[in-house]
Amino acid sequence: MPEPIDPRTLAAWVDKLAIQELILTYSDAATRGDWATFATLWAPDAVWEVGAPIGSRVEGAEAIIEVASTNVDSEDFLVQMPHGSLVRLVDGDHATATTMIHALARKGDEHSVTNYGIYYDELVRIDGEWRFSRRLLQPVYSETEPLPGVVPVTRDELKRR
Repeated sequence: MPEPIDPRTLAAWVDKLAIQELILTYSDAATRGDWATFATLWAPDAVWEVGAPIGSRVEGAEAIIEVASTNVDSEDFLVQMPHGSLVRLVDGDHATATTMIHALARKGDEHSVTNYGIYYDELVRIDGEWRFSRRLLQPVYSETEPLPGVVPVTRDELKRR
């Protein structure tokens, strides 16, 4: 007969799964322009940063949502694909995570980018739910050659599905 699972081990795996879902929800909401969902992912005093060479920093959940929605909605499309997250529980209410990402974005003929990067996250549990308290995207490789592909649907059409 198998050994029973230690409740602390089970709770740790549930937390790690919840944090991975938070990370996936971020990419899904940003890709589809679902700013109502995006707004639920942040601690009120969160910080969102992009490392060198961009070097931006936004403080506070409301400011993060404003900047993200304004910048991303101006794109014809954005697709952000997370590729696995390593989650480390610090204590019962704090965790860190690293996630590799690949993103594509285009705005007409004036802007195209293919980006590979790493998110370095600090997370906090608020009212039983995991939230980002700090999210730093460090670009690792960026390419700005025009993306030649066709965009078969608008971002608004992605919101309705």
